[in-house]
Amino acid sequence: MMSRSSTLETGHEFVTALCEEARNHRAVNHPYLQQLIAGDVPDIKGALKDFVFQYSAYSMDFIRYLTATIAQLERGEHRKALMKNLVEETGKIDAENAALLGTIGIDLEWVDGISHPELFSRYMNAAGIDKEFLRNNQYADEAVVWRDLFFSLCSKEGPTRALGAIGLGTENIVKYIYRPFIKAIERHLDISLRDRVFFDLHAALDDQHGEALTNIAIDYAENWEHRKQIRDGMHMALSIRNAFFDALQAKALAMKPT
Repeated sequence: MMSRSSTLETGHEFVTALCEEARNHRAVNHPYLQQLIAGDVPDIKGALKDFVFQYSAYSMDFIRYLTATIAQLERGEHRKALMKNLVEETGKIDAENAALLGTIGIDLEWVDGISHPELFSRYMNAAGIDKEFLRNNQYADEAVVWRDLFFSLCSKEGPTRALGAIGLGTENIVKYIYRPFIKAIERHLDISLRDRVFFDLHAALDDQHGEALTNIAIDYAENWEHRKQIRDGMHMALSIRNAFFDALQAKALAMKPT
């Protein structure tokens, strides 16, 4: 529930406070992520493979979520601002970002012109998620629920909840989730930077995506009646991500050692 003081804050102050609230949420600091880094599960390679397979249920539809959010926005300048994010999701890297990627060891030809779903598929292939694995495994209920509820938030709940979900509850926090996963890959798997580049790319560039979404949320939050919907959308996104991590943690701890 919003405090009375929240109606006295500027839109910028309100959204900044929400971003900090999201950063401190359990979904962003889930013990499962630290267990993956430490290898503190019976079968760390199996757990990491299961993580990325289950995550694909949600991640492979990200362009769909972003497109639905853009369609809900009411102002042309807001839609235009998010179109840049959408173009980048399809694989277009501008000169500024190309230079940034070079500083962290990412070769431009690994990513330029290659959609993010294709980059995710590249990692899945490198991780051994082949046709046989797909035949013998299925998505957890929590992965399907996350995918479907998140799309509903972005497409049917109005622009304010969509911005809270995909912006404050996702793009602004995803780097804090991908960084532990990258550490776990480096420690426990033999997968090259090129093959895992989906995660490094987002850890490096999602600040820009998050900034665009945050600025739009600030504009909406100048009307205090919108603020509850923004916060609700953010917490819904974080809560279903947290439930997903809870399920994967339980599954990882139940695996037999190899």
